[in-house]
Amino acid sequence: MTMRSIRDSRLALEDKTACLLTGNNLYPKLVLNRCGAISTGTMHRMKFRGGIDPELAIIAYYNSIAFAFTGLCGRSYGGGVLEILPKEVDNIHVLNTGLLNINAELKRNVISVIDGVVRNGRNIDEALDYVDAKILVGVLRFDEDTCRACRHIWKTLQARRLGRGTR
Repeated sequence: MTMRSIRDSRLALEDKTACLLTGNNLYPKLVLNRCGAISTGTMHRMKFRGGIDPELAIIAYYNSIAFAFTGLCGRSYGGGVLEILPKEVDNIHVLNTGLLNINAELKRNVISVIDGVVRNGRNIDEALDYVDAKILVGVLRFDEDTCRACRHIWKTLQARRLGRGTR
């Protein structure tokens, strides 16, 4: 399956279509900036180019594969915080949005699940389980073992990082 860097020629960290938080606690966060909020240096501001649907970009990020890449590419200093610097963003791979041929109802449902989990502070595994099943396995035909292996990578890195914060 073809994967694309989150910062390829069609994605640039220069505008305010979406924001990737630079410092994260339990999990990394990519959010759409529909209200045009302005941020200081705590977020990578992103603009999607070339006809990329911002909601598909969110779906392409919130899955076990992208989270594994984020955990591998991000940095962790003291306190258990996952820090994602611009150089690390270049190495995070997400799904190719051009391969996400999903109907409007499925897209709406997936976005609703992700939004509900993030906005209400629920366990991110709920959203990842849903996206992995509906998109990675159901649409893109990834093997379930691949999804489980990527989740295991991310959870292992998360536990190691969060463990540093308790010392």
